[in-house]
Amino acid sequence: MKKKRRLILILAAAVVLVSAACYTVFIAPLLKKEKWVYKESVVERGVLKVGVTESGSLEYGISSLLYDLDLSVVSSSEEEDDEEEEVIQKFLKIEEVYAAAGQRIRQGDALVKFTGDSVSDVRKLLSSALIDAKSDYNEALAEYELSALEAETEYELSKIEGNYAGSLYQSSKTTSDNEITSLEIELSQCNDKIAGLEEAVTEAQETYAEALATYEDAKETMSITGTDHASNFLTIQSEYLNAQTRYQNAKQSLQRAQENLASNQEQIDSIKSQIVLAKAKYAIEKLEVEKTYQESLLNGENAKITYDAKMESLKETLKEAEDKKKALEEQISAFETFVGEEGILYADGEGIVTQIDYEAGDTLTQMGSIVSYAAPQDMTISVDMTQEDVVALTVGDMVEIAFTAYPDTVYEGTILSIDTTATSRNSSTISYQVVIGVGGDTKALYGGMTADITFVTEEKSDILYVSRKAIVEQNGKTYVYVQTALGTKELKQVQTGISNGTSIEITEGLAEGDAIYIASRVSSEEEISAREEATETGSQSQSNMQNMFGGQMPDMESFMQGGQMPGNMPSGQMPNMGNMPGGGQRPERNNR
Repeated sequence: MKKKRRLILILAAAVVLVSAACYTVFIAPLLKKEKWVYKESVVERGVLKVGVTESGSLEYGISSLLYDLDLSVVSSSEEEDDEEEEVIQKFLKIEEVYAAAGQRIRQGDALVKFTGDSVSDVRKLLSSALIDAKSDYNEALAEYELSALEAETEYELSKIEGNYAGSLYQSSKTTSDNEITSLEIELSQCNDKIAGLEEAVTEAQETYAEALATYEDAKETMSITGTDHASNFLTIQSEYLNAQTRYQNAKQSLQRAQENLASNQEQIDSIKSQIVLAKAKYAIEKLEVEKTYQESLLNGENAKITYDAKMESLKETLKEAEDKKKALEEQISAFETFVGEEGILYADGEGIVTQIDYEAGDTLTQMGSIVSYAAPQDMTISVDMTQEDVVALTVGDMVEIAFTAYPDTVYEGTILSIDTTATSRNSSTISYQVVIGVGGDTKALYGGMTADITFVTEEKSDILYVSRKAIVEQNGKTYVYVQTALGTKELKQVQTGISNGTSIEITEGLAEGDAIYIASRVSSEEEISAREEATETGSQSQSNMQNMFGGQMPDMESFMQGGQMPGNMPSGQMPNMGNMPGGGQRPERNNR
């Protein structure tokens, strides 16, 4: 019995040793062999964007429901020409606070309620002040219109006076000019007569000289003849008398010619004197009229300045009354919008309440925050960009955001700001902070999430592209795996274009919808581990071995002699490590 038990133990030990040896010599090396697997993909058509990618963390923006109302009014009282201003103010009082720190609120949720009395008191104060302001404005408007009419009338009268003075000046100038012109014409006519009068005097002098000579001769002849020549006396006497008459006539003619010439000269002198007097009178009148005219112009200019100044003053007075009225109207509008019909403040956005600044019974005496909350719509991400990359960015540019937690979802963002102050990452790199606003539905996002932001620098539309992992590079050429008619995989050469690191453009070699394959290495140990996780416990080693060898264990003797492997191995043989199953070349390691 003992021998039998001992024999069983020896046999069991031998089986264990043989099994261990077989596993070590035959099975373990096979488990360490690498195997290629292929994941099918297709060629897609669409938009491919290329850019610079930086990482950052998501930050919540804090929004606040603010109390920023000015509920004060100014009351003016006039006593004995002294105007005193009194500031009157009513305050809102909180009746109940509905929100609490840490509470998630949505737009439209009630947050704070004010007491009805405080709302009514403020409303009455503002309404009364608005009535007074409207009355003041209407009074200022009426005064403005009346004063403007008076000022305009005064200005028009001054313009009329100036125009009248101008007409007087022009009339005086015209009259003086006409008088002087008339005298100058008369003087010219007298001057024109001088030559004729002088000629008449000369002729009269000649005639007088001839008549005088004849008269002297006749007189001498008359005295010589005497009584001795009685027979010729009558003749001589007659000639004498004729000569005497001619002499007298010539003498009178000479006198008249000389008188005419002298009279003409006297007239000339008189006209010249009149001209001198007229010019002197004109000069004096001109000075007087011009003085009056200039005074009128100056009065007109002063009237214009006075008119403009008065109108400006009236406008300022009216504008002050209008501004006061508008300010109160805006105060009432802001107040009614703030308290609403029920005296309740509602959330204007959604988020998580971070702070409550008031409690029931408090009075709002200062402007500031009432409730603060983290608003998901104000989420931002800050990243550092190098000086080489930041020069291509502009506030308002769109970016793409990929969160680590949601790798298959792409969010859109907008550059909100670019800091112009540089920071230094190290001694040789200068960077600038860029703030990005996250758009779209941000309900699934949480503060602190990490994200990759792609700043698009190039974009192509309607192009073919595949996963970057599908590309195999060999000897400076690019390939992808395709399936042959026999079901094996082979490399096909393609031409590529731009790439964003995840996808790459295909310019030649493929068509939209073509099936391609992404090759990757896995070891048999990894494959067995994966299968073990999916298989129920019990007989796992045997089940795995059977799965590996086609459902049956190999014959060890034939296996050692190079016999055939089970039919599930590629090509019925162990794969050559330099060649991929199906005849395709294995990809380089850096392209897995």
